[in-house]
Amino acid sequence: MNGMPVWLVSRYDEVRECLSNPALSPPAAFAAEQGQATPLSGLFEDTVIGSNPPTHTRLRQPLTKVFNIRRVDQLRPRIQEVTDSLLDEVAADGGADLVPALAVPLPLLVICELLGVPTTDRELIHRNAQAMLASGFDPEAIAASQAAAAELWSYMADLTERKRRSPGNDLVSDLVAASDEERLSERELVAGCRALVIAGYELTSGFIGNALHSLLSRPEVAAGLRERPEIDLRGVDELLRHDGPGQFNVRFVNVDFALGGVDMHPGDQVLLDLEAANTDPSRYVDGKELDLTRDSAMHVQFGYGIHFCVGAPLARVEGEIAINTLFRRFPDIELAKPADEMARNANPFQRSLSELPVRFSPRG
Repeated sequence: MNGMPVWLVSRYDEVRECLSNPALSPPAAFAAEQGQATPLSGLFEDTVIGSNPPTHTRLRQPLTKVFNIRRVDQLRPRIQEVTDSLLDEVAADGGADLVPALAVPLPLLVICELLGVPTTDRELIHRNAQAMLASGFDPEAIAASQAAAAELWSYMADLTERKRRSPGNDLVSDLVAASDEERLSERELVAGCRALVIAGYELTSGFIGNALHSLLSRPEVAAGLRERPEIDLRGVDELLRHDGPGQFNVRFVNVDFALGGVDMHPGDQVLLDLEAANTDPSRYVDGKELDLTRDSAMHVQFGYGIHFCVGAPLARVEGEIAINTLFRRFPDIELAKPADEMARNANPFQRSLSELPVRFSPRG
């Protein structure tokens, strides 16, 4: 990877060890410490996602006040409203592509509202996010990623300044207040807002698409949801474990480190296979199978340790509401093409669909 050899870690216990051990760093933190260019055009530089303690601890503190279970539960009515509105737009058509109709706009609209980003700007956010996250190694892709990074930085810098002049009841305003109290620098403020608006929807949209694909491609499971569309958080975690959007995570070794009987050294790249860990037979019996009654709460889709995804409670609730609402409103919904013919996005680190066509009886 990047022209360098990597350690591939695929067992559940070893993946969790790598995610939580301070001997390994996220790529952005390692690059910054080594004076190197950070990946993804600096998307996670100076953010909670790409930093180590004590900086990580300081940056995470204001986020935990927003992305907690109590605050997310208060968002349920609004998430439901957004979901209903999106499905209203396709109800009379008798069919839809659920990726652009539901999986992408639902978490994007929710995170925009939570952060205080005008919903009219969601296309700008989505367009730049795709360019940054899909950046490859050829010059054209790198240039597009860097241009997107600059445009989104400028946008978020302007937004934070507007929130400083006119605060609102939103996360960006809260982070501006934290920066004014000298807990965040101006660069950390803008970088954090830029990363959050992308991370807050990209993986969740992939999860919703994958989950609906998994359910609709299994007639017996879909039949149960048609009769009783009440998937719970246990089922949501099983869907995340079974076909989550995160395929790989990357770490870099800081100090000499022994794992699985091998010695790793400073500078070594470590590729964590989340999909393999989440189906490790030593952890999950018949892990390749989908079992909505399975206890999968300790899957590694959200990471583990201090870098456990701060937005996990929100992602779970969005998935739960999207799935239940869809099956409740369209009980005869089915895939409009074979499950194994659905196109997927070409990203080696994320597993997500670029389409999910379905059909159902038209409704008012």
